[in-house]
Amino acid sequence: MSDRRDEEAEQPPMVIQPEPDEDERDEDEDADDYDDEDLPSRDEPYGSRHFHVVTHKLIINAVFETLSDAKLEWDLVAPFLESAREIAQADFDEAQLRLHAVRAEGEEWVEAEEAYLGISVADRDSGQEWLSETYWLSEIATAEDDPDQVRRIIMALERSIAKMRTWIAQKEAGGAAEAAPPAIDPAG
Repeated sequence: MSDRRDEEAEQPPMVIQPEPDEDERDEDEDADDYDDEDLPSRDEPYGSRHFHVVTHKLIINAVFETLSDAKLEWDLVAPFLESAREIAQADFDEAQLRLHAVRAEGEEWVEAEEAYLGISVADRDSGQEWLSETYWLSEIATAEDDPDQVRRIIMALERSIAKMRTWIAQKEAGGAAEAAPPAIDPAG
């Protein structure tokens, strides 16, 4: 078993070279070295949008290389990690978690194939969204590849559906419906 650090140390340094003009490109050369759909195809001119993608990747690679070469002691890294956790935690405290049943298709909203969870996290100071993810409920439920766990999740979802139907009935009857979450079953 070889040491990963030794393998990384043997790699040649990263050299940044300007992208050749369209006329200078070798027809056999693959212009898409990064396997990224945001990079230009051979027929598309290289623009500022592509520059940012390539630059971002180069910077990330340089940061990783620098950090691996620096071999910082944990007591130097830990304060940065703790600060990052505090900043992210404050943002997540204000996050929006929503279940959705419709999705955008062009300019219209259409029924989604199934319910999905949407997570949106914005910077607490600027309000700029920095995380937006969606997950199909079926993918969340089957992620552990355990049929027994999926059966328990289905039963829990059925209890949740029953509570939601009760809430709707009370709301439509004009009652003061409580939007209490379903009780947590410690068995899973």
